[in-house]
Amino acid sequence: MARPQLLSIPERLDAYPDVTGEGIVMAFVDVGFYPHPDLMRPKRRIKVYADATVDVPEGRDFFSPQTSSWHGTMTACSACGNGYRSGGSYRGIASDAEVVLIKAGVDGGRVMGQHVAHALRFPLRYPELNIRILNVSLGVNDGDPAYADVERAVEEVVAAGITVFAAAGNVPGRHVNPPGSSPSAITVGGQHDRFSPDSDNDRVWPSSHGSKTGVGKPDLLAPAIWVPAPMLPGTLTAREAAPLFQTLSILEELSAEHGFSERHSLSTPAERAEIGELMRAVGGRIAKQKYISPDYQHVDGTSFASPIAASVAAQMLEVAPGLTPADIKHGLCETAAKLRDVADEVQGAGILRPRAAVDWARARNR
Repeated sequence: MARPQLLSIPERLDAYPDVTGEGIVMAFVDVGFYPHPDLMRPKRRIKVYADATVDVPEGRDFFSPQTSSWHGTMTACSACGNGYRSGGSYRGIASDAEVVLIKAGVDGGRVMGQHVAHALRFPLRYPELNIRILNVSLGVNDGDPAYADVERAVEEVVAAGITVFAAAGNVPGRHVNPPGSSPSAITVGGQHDRFSPDSDNDRVWPSSHGSKTGVGKPDLLAPAIWVPAPMLPGTLTAREAAPLFQTLSILEELSAEHGFSERHSLSTPAERAEIGELMRAVGGRIAKQKYISPDYQHVDGTSFASPIAASVAAQMLEVAPGLTPADIKHGLCETAAKLRDVADEVQGAGILRPRAAVDWARARNR
């Protein structure tokens, strides 16, 4: 039985493998986080953990995997994870960047605008952290009292020299909400590359577009399907994945022995059919849960497209540290590739092209 296999994000996007965001500090705003080994080993790259919803963060919420921790952990690792639990197989593009994690969710993941605005302004309160990139993979709903303040917070942060990336959202036909609706944010919609290097096969992942103020969003597209990310250790999901893969491996060996081992030469067709049925059942569960290894699963959505684009910005800053947020936005959009037969208001500048963006930054740095 074929097992799901994914390329690492750098391989899939043909990103420069030797430009890894070294020396760049990236911050992530999300509903929750966990200090995953992909960010902590062999060297700790988490500089700070903060909670924008309380005066004093509760360490227990960070160091013990919580139900709400998976989303932020996966967004951070899709950009900056080094694939430690996979031997480097599932690393992000900015695998050497340092990380600041800022929680903005309450009650298991509920998002309130006042907390998001507070989280966005975190780099302004602590300039000594030298945060250059801020990714936000959540949004504020229509009617939130702090709707406009979240947009203002983005503008303030960008004015201070910090590049803000935001997920567009996953509801076609619905406008992008803050922080992605802010004019200065680099708002990222979803791309489905259909697992082919030929961009002619690409299509748009179902993403939100447009804004209440008429600002064109998204700005560009990045992969939003089959993105490898680590599961939270110790959770039910992680505890299920490991024995499933072990069971499938045993069944595959038994199936092979039925065909080639004298010890099983008298096996009946019924026994072989039973093993085949078990393999299909286990493989079906692995596929349904999107597991790709005992420690990783694939995730979908613009929540992961945004940090992938942000990780390319880290590459650009590594080779050209003097780039401004406006430079980075211009470089990413200028080097993006348009999808044919897709309206500009849906795709923005087009598909993210990491290698071209880094080349653009290098040329700018001369």
